[in-house]
Amino acid sequence: MNTLATRIAITAVVIFHIILACFYSLNQNLNVNSEGYFMLSEGVYNHYSKQTLDLTADSLKTVLVSSPMNLWENTIAPVILLVILRLLAFFIIFKELAKLFSPSTMIWFSVLFLLSPWLMYSTALGADAYIQLGVAGYLVSVLKLTRSNQPRSSTFLWTVLLAFSILWCLALSPAWGVLLITTVILWIKKTIHPNVSGLITSLAVIAVIMIPYVHQLEINEDSEIYVNHSYNYWGFGTVYVYPLFKGLIYWIRYGSAMFQSEIVYKTGFSWLSDSETVQSYCSYAWRSILIIAGLLSVIISLMANCLMIKEIKPLFFRNFSEDRQLSYLKIICTVMLASIVLFIAVSPYTLYSNTLSLCYVFALIPLLNLIEKFNSFDFRKHVPYIAILAVFFIIVNGLALMESKDYSNENNYMDRSNDIVSESFN
Repeated sequence: MNTLATRIAITAVVIFHIILACFYSLNQNLNVNSEGYFMLSEGVYNHYSKQTLDLTADSLKTVLVSSPMNLWENTIAPVILLVILRLLAFFIIFKELAKLFSPSTMIWFSVLFLLSPWLMYSTALGADAYIQLGVAGYLVSVLKLTRSNQPRSSTFLWTVLLAFSILWCLALSPAWGVLLITTVILWIKKTIHPNVSGLITSLAVIAVIMIPYVHQLEINEDSEIYVNHSYNYWGFGTVYVYPLFKGLIYWIRYGSAMFQSEIVYKTGFSWLSDSETVQSYCSYAWRSILIIAGLLSVIISLMANCLMIKEIKPLFFRNFSEDRQLSYLKIICTVMLASIVLFIAVSPYTLYSNTLSLCYVFALIPLLNLIEKFNSFDFRKHVPYIAILAVFFIIVNGLALMESKDYSNENNYMDRSNDIVSESFN
């Protein structure tokens, strides 16, 4: 495939991602980031507080919103940083996966990552919007550590990156334990070879970073890291079982068009007509399209996962050549799927699709593996299907950002955020 054509296609996808991300950000419900502006105006970063909304679960999210405004005193600054971090994560992941998949498959990945409503819907200034940067660091480091013949200096750096990638996810999502369990299983299985010195160094630094949280717990026992997630009791998933099935279903759905319920059932059409009858018909029609497309794509995603597990099964408990990085990646995905079940079984938190979005990239690997089987086809045969998928994603995103549970075209981010900043400073 022509390199120029690949770059043009990916550039086009990136441009559409930026446009959609800007509209999502401008149409967001602003109550998720007002606390970040308050932190800025007071000059204080609140570490762990239970009395506020999404952004104040810990200091990282408030810093991600407030710090850009220290550089440029404009409420659009956090939005710019959000888009930059999302694109940075994409390019890091893209560079690593491009070593394993063909150019045509990577264009599919670009659309599935940058335009999929699974990620685009989480573009508001909340924790889920920033999680992919930690995932990118984790993916790169864990693949690098599958090679046992590297210099110690290299494994040291990759181990440190692995630890801090998990720490990044810990600060943003209760599902960080999935990455931790995956890492432990891979280490026990000797699929990865972390540097012990790098691990000790990382844990020492992380312990220092966590001092403010521990201190806050000593002061206020009601403090929590994840204030917006339902807390039950340890082993809740094992007792009630259904959370385990939800986790497996989310993994399959991430590789499909069976999107979040907020998109399928909460997309409205009041902007289209004042007639409730018209709105109802449009809602039912659109919902039917999404459900049909979702069910068909779920079947494809399920087939892709079955194919990947079938391919990796003979190699799972064997040693094989270290240059077979794609096989290692398949093993990592299989282990992560098992880790999701283990984590949900013991976790006290109720996990949702946006919470488990840190597994999204890995859930796409079976689908990319299936697409790679058609790599022998001329790229021109891929183009119509990629274009249809991209247009479908853009339409779904366009309708979701116009009117849904968390977004509305009636919201004016710039005006409302500037009002909040003015009130805080005055």
